[in-house]
Amino acid sequence: MERKQVLSVIAAVFDTLLFGGIIFGWPSLDFVLKREGYFSSKCEIETGDLKNDTAEDSSEKILNCPSQDIALNLVYTLSAAIGGVSTFPLGYLFDRFGTWKFRSCSISTAILACVAIACSNKETSWLLYIALPTVAVCNFAILVSNTPIGYFCVAAQATVISIIYGAFDSSAAVMVVMKSAYELGATVAEIFTVYGALLLLSLVYTFVLMPRMHVPFNVPDGYQYGATECCCSNNPISSPQNTNTPNQSRRKRSGVSESTPLLANQGEEQKTFSSSLKDFSYWLNVLYLSILQLRLNMFYVTLNQWISTLTSNREQQSKYITAFGFIQLTGILIAPFSGVMTDMMTKYYRKSVTCSEEVVRKRGVCFTIGCTCLTATIFSALVLIPVLEIQYITFFVQNVARTFLFAGNGAFLATTFSSEHFGKLNGLTIGIASVVSLLTYPINILVLRVFGGSFVVVDSVFLGLSVLTFVHPVVL
Repeated sequence: MERKQVLSVIAAVFDTLLFGGIIFGWPSLDFVLKREGYFSSKCEIETGDLKNDTAEDSSEKILNCPSQDIALNLVYTLSAAIGGVSTFPLGYLFDRFGTWKFRSCSISTAILACVAIACSNKETSWLLYIALPTVAVCNFAILVSNTPIGYFCVAAQATVISIIYGAFDSSAAVMVVMKSAYELGATVAEIFTVYGALLLLSLVYTFVLMPRMHVPFNVPDGYQYGATECCCSNNPISSPQNTNTPNQSRRKRSGVSESTPLLANQGEEQKTFSSSLKDFSYWLNVLYLSILQLRLNMFYVTLNQWISTLTSNREQQSKYITAFGFIQLTGILIAPFSGVMTDMMTKYYRKSVTCSEEVVRKRGVCFTIGCTCLTATIFSALVLIPVLEIQYITFFVQNVARTFLFAGNGAFLATTFSSEHFGKLNGLTIGIASVVSLLTYPINILVLRVFGGSFVVVDSVFLGLSVLTFVHPVVL
C-alpha cells in the first residue's frame, strides 16, 4: 500500500470509532438524560405534586420514575430499529451517488441532529424522538462508506474490514466520554455542540482521504483519489462505470471481499434471490440474529434499571455504567478474532475432510456461529446472578457475543448464498432483526408494570431463547 492509502485505512478506523455506532452507548446517555430531567413531566403527573418536596426528594422520585424510563427507552428502541432498517437503502444511495455526495449529506444531517439535541431541554424532550434516530441512521451511513476502504489493503482486506466493524462496536465508548464530561460539569448543550463541531473533521477526511465515487476492488498502481480529484474531477479510475460492476458495488456496500475464499462461489451453481428466500437455513439465520439482537438490545436499553436492582448507591451505578462503556471499547480488538477463527476452521476442514468446498465453508462458519450462541447463553446466565461484582464479566461476555454476532451473520450469508445477492440478503436480514428489536419497548413496559421492575422472568426467558439458537449451527 502507498502511504496515502495507509493513512486512509487508519483514518477510516478512527472515523468509525468516533462517529460510527455511538447510539449503542445508550446506557451512558440515558444516565445523563435522566439527571437532566428529560421526560420528567410524566413523573410529576405520576408522583403527584413535587413542589412541597425537598430538592433531594424530588430528584429521587424522578430518577425512580417508570414513565420516564419507558419514554427514554422508546427513544433508543426507535433509534436502533430505524438505524438497522436503513442499512439497505443507505447501501443503494452510496452506490448511486458515490462517497463525497453520500458522506457530505450524511455528516451534515448528523451535525443538524447534534444541534437539535444541544438545543433541547426537559421541556422539549420530544426532540429526542427525531434527533437520536437521525444520529443512528448517520452512524450506519458512516459505516457503509468506510467499509470499502479495506480494499486498499490487498493482503488483509477481510481483517481490515473486521477491524472497521469492531471500531463501529467500540464507538459506543464515545458516550462514556460524554457522560464523564457531564459529571465534570459540562452541559448537554456544550457536549453536543463540541461533538457536532468534531464531525467537521469527518467532512475534511471525506474530501482529503476518500475517493469521489468508490474505491475499486482491484486498486491499480498510481491510483489517484481524495484531494487530487478536486483538480482532476474526470479521473477515469475513480469513475463508477470503469471500476465497479453491479456485483462489486453490492460487495462494497456490505463490506465483503471477493478475494476471500469464503466468498469465492463463482464456480458453483448460483441461487436466485427468490430461491434464497425459500431456503430454510436463511430464515433460521434470521431467527438466530433476531433473537440474539433482541437479547442484546434489551440489555442496553434497560442497563440503568437493571443495575439499580443490584445496588441503590448512585455512585456505584455510575461506576458500573462507565465500566460497561469502556469494556465496549474492546470490540475493536475482539472483532478480528471472528474472521481468523472462521479462516482457521475452513483451512482445517479443507485439509482433513473430503467433501465439497461449499460444505467445508459451511463447517468453518458453523464454528463462529456456535461460539456466538455459546457466549450469548453464558451472558444470559450471568445476568441472572444478582451479584454486582460478577457483572464486569457479564459486560465482557456480552461484548464478545455482540461483536461475533454480526460477523457470523455476514459469513453465513456469504458462504451459503450467491455473492450476487449478498447485499440484499444482508440488508433484509438486519432490517428484519431491527424490526423485531422493537419488542424491547413492550417487554420493558411488562417488566415495569407487571413484574414490578424485576428482570428475573424476562431474563430467564431470554436464557431459554439463547439456548434455542444452537439449532442454527447444528442444522447448518
